[in-house]
Amino acid sequence: RGEYYYLFVSFDMCCRGVRSTYNIRVGRSASVTGPYVDERGELLTRGGGEVVLGSIGRVRGPGHNSVLQQGDQYYLVHHYYDADDQGRSKLQIRPIVWIEDWPTAGEPLGAGD
Repeated sequence: RGEYYYLFVSFDMCCRGVRSTYNIRVGRSASVTGPYVDERGELLTRGGGEVVLGSIGRVRGPGHNSVLQQGDQYYLVHHYYDADDQGRSKLQIRPIVWIEDWPTAGEPLGAGD
């Protein structure tokens, strides 16, 4: 996007249901081969990364993400554990909102999400 390449990663502990600490982070680079850094200049390989989506409300441990582009709109596709449904794993799609050239997750699409 623009002059940067963005790398979205799943970070921390997965597969523990509602106790998962998974979150989705992003870094960017002027080169597709990196290095990828966050807004503070910290390397993703050293634990850096801007949090795009973490646990919030019923959404726990979001991760295993992918980015879909349709025209000018980007979407974040990911799974999460639903704290309101016995920790069942579910799929969620959110528009990506760009704030000063950094992505963040918008509100989920679809009723009841």
